[in-house]
Amino acid sequence: MKILFIHPPSNVNLKIQKGLKYPPLGIAFISAVSLEEGHNVRVFDANVEKNPFQSLRMLMRDFQPDVIGISFTSILSDSAHYTAGFVKAISPGVAVIAGGYHPTAQPLDVIKDDNFDAVVVGEGEITFIEWLRAYGSKDKDYSLIKGLVFRRNGRIMVNPARKLMPTLDTLPLPAYGLLPISRYSSMVSTHAPYVTFIRSRGCPFNCIFCGVQKMFGKTYRVQSPQKTVLEIERLVGEFKIKEILFKDSDFLIDRNNVIELCRLLNEKDFNLIWSCNGRVDMIDERIALLMKQAGCRMITFGLESGNQETLNNLKKDFTLEQAAKAIQITKKAGIQVTLNIIFGSPNETKEAARETLEFVKRLDPDYLNCAYLTAFPGSFLYDEALNNGWFIDGKPDSFAYEQLRLNATKMPVKELSALVKNATRSFYLRPAYIAKRLRRLNYAELKNDFKGLWAIIRNY
Repeated sequence: MKILFIHPPSNVNLKIQKGLKYPPLGIAFISAVSLEEGHNVRVFDANVEKNPFQSLRMLMRDFQPDVIGISFTSILSDSAHYTAGFVKAISPGVAVIAGGYHPTAQPLDVIKDDNFDAVVVGEGEITFIEWLRAYGSKDKDYSLIKGLVFRRNGRIMVNPARKLMPTLDTLPLPAYGLLPISRYSSMVSTHAPYVTFIRSRGCPFNCIFCGVQKMFGKTYRVQSPQKTVLEIERLVGEFKIKEILFKDSDFLIDRNNVIELCRLLNEKDFNLIWSCNGRVDMIDERIALLMKQAGCRMITFGLESGNQETLNNLKKDFTLEQAAKAIQITKKAGIQVTLNIIFGSPNETKEAARETLEFVKRLDPDYLNCAYLTAFPGSFLYDEALNNGWFIDGKPDSFAYEQLRLNATKMPVKELSALVKNATRSFYLRPAYIAKRLRRLNYAELKNDFKGLWAIIRNY
């Protein structure tokens, strides 16, 4: 069959976020297993298209797919429903199936949209292939496919959940060849071509705002270092990749795995730089030095707050002392630091928010990401927000880090909104910070500086 996978645009108003374009790896994984089954597969990433729906209409006309898969997060849910209606209007007979984080967290809400014929819940590689086989059969019996929600004779049918894969080493390399690799970048990437890479699933921690466990469970599963290196070898050889961002929830959970991966990367000497996400209580001097030697350029830590009570309310399960030590160790190893912080946490006060900003300035990371607390479906926070009436205007159906949709603090909404904008401006426009950036200025850094400055001005 001819299968078209779509990553919907950031919203239906086509306001595509500049400077932050990640490849849709969930789609790339599903595409890879579909190719192994012998299907004719295309991928349409609307987030790198100037006129996405015009381009999609042309692709639909030329390719004429039998099946369309739309994978999306909660942030893209409105856009995904719009996209499903758009393709159904062009080709009413095409089968449209939803997958990804939001359909996993809210399958019944998604299947209520008649433009979706089925929903894959959880890890989709096996479920989608079984659905394809059933769809291509004479009787089209979906009743035994675990992890599937579908309609039969007007009724919504919910099949039993599918168990998580015990190992990730059996998965093929994501179908990077179907993606427009040259169009991907981030606000801090310095080399091209650039891609993201996911080598693990699941997270054992308890952060109240994260819904990753709804999709991948609490059990941490990670590729073997040997498998990761083989895939990187293909990325470097076939696509000439120069920079990788490991988008795992936490790259550092399995210490021995990281040590062995760094050893193998050093042996291969790919002439490659990479970045990752990590918890502050998972880094130490040995790991930091090994990562630096293996090409690590930057670690992003989810600090979230510089106030211990707020951290405790978010169930981050680490201390400010651990955070300060982690940043010191990372910087000493020569690895750049990005910190993510969140404003709007339960019972957060203006004083606590100010403590956070002052704490971050003392840590002096290379980059800072400020965001509003967002309650995604499937997270503990989502249910708490519903129960406590924290959603502004009582509407828990719109999700965006950069938009204030929830207020669980003791501050008025306007005060909280101004706080986030001022936090970004006051961090980046410090004379000491500007001087530090000027000292290491090169072309790539200059390009990022201009992008970042424009974002600050536009936001403020």
